[in-house]
Amino acid sequence: MAWEPETLWIELSRMGVSVPPNNRAKVMAARVLVSTGRFYYDALVFEKTAVTFNDDPVHLDSLDDAPVEYLAWASYEAYKIYLHYHKENVSYDREPIAYTGVQLYRHGLLVAPEQLHWAQEALDTHYGKDSVVLRKKVEAAWAALPKGELKNNAYPETPLGVQLAKLAAVHTYFDTKSKALQASLAQLVS
Repeated sequence: MAWEPETLWIELSRMGVSVPPNNRAKVMAARVLVSTGRFYYDALVFEKTAVTFNDDPVHLDSLDDAPVEYLAWASYEAYKIYLHYHKENVSYDREPIAYTGVQLYRHGLLVAPEQLHWAQEALDTHYGKDSVVLRKKVEAAWAALPKGELKNNAYPETPLGVQLAKLAAVHTYFDTKSKALQASLAQLVS
């Protein structure tokens, strides 16, 4: 991660390794994460990194409006990368927390997914006190829900059912990305 980008691409090219553009973008995002930590305190860097870590092209001249699923996956990947190089975790600052709270609200969630638990208070600021009862019901129902068959569960069109379906969508996306990562890592090892 300490190499300059040009040096890295030249060395890989000399080795006969062709790095696709989306992987280059991920390397650069990881480099910024490790060297500056801005992912944890700058909302714009947080957003762009989340989009990059989810294989979407980044638009540097506009907001990308990263979906909640992207934020959950990027938070996990950033945690693993940062911890590998720094051996200690870092807390999110107010900008990424506020950004995530807004994205969770726009997505219609009352309860932050596990990977974004650190933004629950920011999410709560968008709802009134009358939502507390439903939030507690959602938390209890989600905790009791078996996570192995989320795709096959029926979610009724009720406030509780809709909240569970939204959490299941984030969980399923995260699980799919996690399995794909494990498969990619297994190919590297073999």
